Amino acid sequence: MSLLVDNPILNLPFDEPTRYWAYEEGQPVLKEGRRPAGYYLRARTRGPQAALLEEEFVPLELVNTLRERVKAWRERGYPGVASITRQLLNHWNNPERERKLFFCQREAAETLIWLVEASPAEKQGISIPKDNGLTRYACKMATGSGKTVVMGMVIAWQVLNKLANPQDRRFSD
Repeated sequence: MSLLVDNPILNLPFDEPTRYWAYEEGQPVLKEGRRPAGYYLRARTRGPQAALLEEEFVPLELVNTLRERVKAWRERGYPGVASITRQLLNHWNNPERERKLFFCQREAAETLIWLVEASPAEKQGISIPKDNGLTRYACKMATGSGKTVVMGMVIAWQVLNKLANPQDRRFSD
């Protein structure tokens, strides 16, 4: 039983992931598509019966649904966004950019934009839990994946849209 994979990197950082490694019966298996968001919950058994691979995968349904919806929205050309937002998205997605953005950076910004600017019909069935009456959005990103860049993107999106549309309550001041 080998848990090691000789070439673990399957995708380019600038493109949406298309393949991933999964473990089935203790063996790495190459799968097509994008790895579902989720976490592993270790079995409650302890002692000699507890094995490294006795874990249950718990999918994060909201995250997986958001990914699907945002991808479909992206593929349709971001319907319903403000003109400033469209200009920013075109700039961030420009393949001729000198400093291209990682896919995860673009997707994080797109997800926040989708949550704010997509039509209610697009968001039907999506419920973001509130925290003491406040709606909070967060993007989980790996170490070194460019969280600070995403913060700058989100700030630019909010500020530029607020300057262009001072009365639009979707954008903070």
